Amino acid sequence: MDQDYRSAGEGAPQGELMRLVARELTASGFDVCPPDCHGGCRLTIGCQGARCTLSVSDCGDVEWACCPQAGGQADPKRLADVATTLLTGHTGDFPRQGNGYERPGITLKGIVGLELQARGFDVDLEVYEDDDYFEALADIVVTSPGTAEEAAVRVADDGSVTWARDYWPEAATITWEPEYRGWITDPAKVASAVAETITQAMSQAGLPGQAPAA
Repeated sequence: MDQDYRSAGEGAPQGELMRLVARELTASGFDVCPPDCHGGCRLTIGCQGARCTLSVSDCGDVEWACCPQAGGQADPKRLADVATTLLTGHTGDFPRQGNGYERPGITLKGIVGLELQARGFDVDLEVYEDDDYFEALADIVVTSPGTAEEAAVRVADDGSVTWARDYWPEAATITWEPEYRGWITDPAKVASAVAETITQAMSQAGLPGQAPAA
């Protein structure tokens, strides 16, 4: 369902889901900075070696983006492991299965894509065209086949990883009469799931959180 037709909630204050996620991450030892502007939904997560942000809307749209400071030194196997964790909820030292590691001329995202494809994920190429400067950028988009989750992971050649998931279809209560209304039924449950996924992914990426300053 298009987000434009969603109601933020029934009695829940604006930004409640975001605040619950921030509280869960803080309790896990991460230094979470609130949005820069009033009414914003983008958090910054303090960590060493990367810049991580997390957007959480009242409608259950979540996007975690992590860009390493030394993107040229990113480990494709580790990036594949992070993507696997984000899409499955499992962590660990997954066996290497892709055949792109030793091939000359393959980009970082190409190696990651071959690895994830070998693990059974669906991998597509998404191209962004800039007609003003005649440039083109491309990311791989990874999804897990056979699941009802609306989730995808994007990986770029600079080593950045973006995870987007829409919790609305599985977590919302919708009424049609006397008028359409929809809201996240249990924001605390969704917040706990989001925080757990992010914590696992950052651990898999080797990005420990920084404890909040006293």
